[in-house]
Amino acid sequence: MLVVAARELFAQRGYKGASIRAITQRAGANLGAVTYHFGSKEALYGACFASLADPFREYLLGVAGQPGAPLDRIGRLVRAFFDYLRDHPELPALMVQHLASAGPFPDAVRRVLEGNHELISGVIAEGQRDDTIRGGDPRLMALSVAAQPVWLTLVARLLEQALGLDQQDPGTRDALVDSVVRFVRAGLAAGPEHTP
Repeated sequence: MLVVAARELFAQRGYKGASIRAITQRAGANLGAVTYHFGSKEALYGACFASLADPFREYLLGVAGQPGAPLDRIGRLVRAFFDYLRDHPELPALMVQHLASAGPFPDAVRRVLEGNHELISGVIAEGQRDDTIRGGDPRLMALSVAAQPVWLTLVARLLEQALGLDQQDPGTRDALVDSVVRFVRAGLAAGPEHTP
């Protein structure tokens, strides 16, 4: 319960704005519960990220492990990014709050980012080996694949206000995700010349 309450408050107020008192009050816990269970506010903050990031990693591993051609699996991974971030709105909110703080990201975030990047790079490299994905550095290409769903989720409110693109509307969201999947697949697909 502490992690859930802390996640909500950190997502709303940021690390500095979410007090131990407010967190324990929301969780219906004793003021000393954070120290007892986590040792510090910083450790609780890391546990909040881990509670969202670790399942995200497992989810993507499951999606990437499904059978299919590399381009099809990349498309499913892009959809999985969008789905997970939609279903766990605290994660993008935590990310925005943390980016604004300019502090180092918790280990759980770095670990999951590294693992997800490696996963996408591996699928791209597999497609390069079977000549279905164009040449290039799979690590750099993986950044582009993951960046689109993450960025579009992080700036969803701005896109709605500035462009009228309401990602809460299922039809709009489906059209956006389909467009990104098509764009990513087209950008990765090997052309007849298999450009390195």
